[in-house]
Amino acid sequence: MEEEINVQVQVEDNCPSIEHVLRPIMYVSWLLGVGVARPRKCPKAVTIFLRVIHFGICSVIVAYGAIDFFTFGSVFKSDIFKIIYYLNKVVCYVSAYYYVYHGIRHYDKWHELMSKMKTLDQKIRKETPVNNRSVRNAEVLAILTTLILGPLSMIIHALYYYFTLPEDIFASDLLLYYTIAQSLINSFVFDVIVYVLYHRFRVINDMIEQLDERLDITWIAIKVRRIRELHTGISDIVITINEIHGFHLLLCSANCFTMVVATLFRIYMGVVERNYGFMLINNILWVLYAAKFGTMCWICTFASQESYRTGIIIYAVVLNCKFTNLKKINSISYNQANLEVPQPFERQNSERNSNQSNAYNLNYIVMESLLRKNLDRDCVRNEVNDFSIQLQQHRVAFTACGFFEMNNALLSGFVGVITTYLIILVQFYRPENLK
Repeated sequence: MEEEINVQVQVEDNCPSIEHVLRPIMYVSWLLGVGVARPRKCPKAVTIFLRVIHFGICSVIVAYGAIDFFTFGSVFKSDIFKIIYYLNKVVCYVSAYYYVYHGIRHYDKWHELMSKMKTLDQKIRKETPVNNRSVRNAEVLAILTTLILGPLSMIIHALYYYFTLPEDIFASDLLLYYTIAQSLINSFVFDVIVYVLYHRFRVINDMIEQLDERLDITWIAIKVRRIRELHTGISDIVITINEIHGFHLLLCSANCFTMVVATLFRIYMGVVERNYGFMLINNILWVLYAAKFGTMCWICTFASQESYRTGIIIYAVVLNCKFTNLKKINSISYNQANLEVPQPFERQNSERNSNQSNAYNLNYIVMESLLRKNLDRDCVRNEVNDFSIQLQQHRVAFTACGFFEMNNALLSGFVGVITTYLIILVQFYRPENLK
């Protein structure tokens, strides 16, 4: 028995922490100068130095945007498109600056978040093993997507126009891929962290589903209490995530909205005016930002639904406890009936007194057993009721500074608002060839 305990403790100690699992995406985000993710042992001066460099790059992007405003402003014949286009530029620039400033404002929050997640995993591993393979896969997918749509796309863009139309190579277009890479990796860090919480909710729900009639009632009450502690830990992590990423979610939502509206309207203008330049890039842009926003809503919805499912399956524990009580009580009654089977006539006189004493003791044992089972059942019911109240008080939701929740309902509203704005813009738009 001692050898099994030592082996289990050794396995738990050898399991990598969640901070170690998230190290690749943490370094990518840190090197790109966005978000709160950073190495634990890295000096603060190095992080600030990297952020200053990225502040300078963002300033260069803003300068090229101002140059484009004065150089190509006359190219845009539609006044309504100018308003949408430069509103989109302003939101993109403000978002880019905040993404860099984000890590300085919440400098100590990343280690606080990782410490809470490590403590939670240690508690979960005492009850059941945790497999982070799906988290690693999501992390690799996020990094590859960032590299493909960022540096690799910039190289392909530069090479294509260098060999076909060298005069159409603009520094502002190349720097756009830098902004895309920063925006993507910052959102992907949030997505991966929420996916980790979703995976932990699934582990908790699997633990609840294992509480069936084969377990003792007292043991079920103890397990429910432990599961309540784990759920409280996850709820505390959700609060920390909302504190860190609240304003980031607000800016990211605004950035995705303006980018999708401006890009789709520009595609419509190109089709009407039969100007198909940069059509491929514009289609990639609106699909990219729509997919980024949809992924955030989708992951947050999964985590919230998994937490909601916890409140549904926990009531099955009460039914299982009642089934266990009835089963054991019937078994005791059956054994009592077997013990009270009449003996042969010639032995009744000699054992009458002892049978009366045994019957009294048996009735006492049965009553004590019934009372103990009722108390245990009430204990489980109280734990479940307290857990239900806890789930109502600690509702899992990821919000943008409290303005709205990130979920699929927001995604459907996002699509509806974009469609409405596009219809209004199309009605006010008058092509040059129709004037």
